[in-house]
Amino acid sequence: MKKPLAALALVLCLAAACAPKPPAEKKPAPDYQLKAAAIPPPANVKNVCYDEAAMSVYYARMTQQQLAVGTLSCQEVGGKRRFEKQYGDVLAKYSNDLAANAADLKGLVAKRKLNMDVLVTEFANREAQQRNSDPQYCQRFERAFAWALSPAATSLSQVPPPHDYSAEMNAFPCPK
Repeated sequence: MKKPLAALALVLCLAAACAPKPPAEKKPAPDYQLKAAAIPPPANVKNVCYDEAAMSVYYARMTQQQLAVGTLSCQEVGGKRRFEKQYGDVLAKYSNDLAANAADLKGLVAKRKLNMDVLVTEFANREAQQRNSDPQYCQRFERAFAWALSPAATSLSQVPPPHDYSAEMNAFPCPK
């Protein structure tokens, strides 16, 4: 009687050792961005480039728009928005940054002779299309929200947009 019990215990221990382990949960970090295709800057990039402060303004609004679209796009079974609470928490956490960004963006688009509504809509439209081609779309947003809401991220400028459309939209950083 003891041998079959010992054999059963051994089989159960081996089965437990071979069972798949759940993936280790990653700590919040700004490592979720899907890198854009490499688009070379134009030959006259020094004449049309964005300085570091302007790129920061540009990315902050891109991030906010993408988080909004991700909130609308990623749903639970039954249609409940998966990240609605997190998006509200991001808006609350970065309300001062977002207010400053709105003013800075107005100045940037005026200087560049861009239409702010068109720019912001283009961020959202490109992000809405990304849902169909990024197999990690909602997981990427889960990581983005986790990072944005972590204590380590203290300003919106530290939160990269999940997808970088700057080069596609002719926004290149100035060479250093």
